[in-house]
Amino acid sequence: MTTPHASVPEELIALRQRYRLERERRVRPDGAGQYRNTEAEFGYYAADPYAGEPAERAPLHDTVDVAVVGGGFGGILAGARIRQQGVRRVRIVEKGGDFGGTWYWNRYPGIH
Repeated sequence: MTTPHASVPEELIALRQRYRLERERRVRPDGAGQYRNTEAEFGYYAADPYAGEPAERAPLHDTVDVAVVGGGFGGILAGARIRQQGVRRVRIVEKGGDFGGTWYWNRYPGIH
């Protein structure tokens, strides 16, 4: 009988241990409580100043093969690459008023 780690190189075991230790340094006991809500003085970061009122439209009821969540650079690139592979029914879903992710929003608390 073989052990599950018999073929795992020592370097990989050491690397996994390093990542485990690094993660333990960063995981805080207050979990999601460490984050501020986007309200009061930070509330405007959740608003999209460039989007008008949401357009009223009927929901879509079609079928897609792949749904990409997020219309930033990575989502747009993923959608394009999936189409290049021959998949035709691809939908990219974006919360913002337009596509572009960071390039569209371009707002980070504290660095503007």
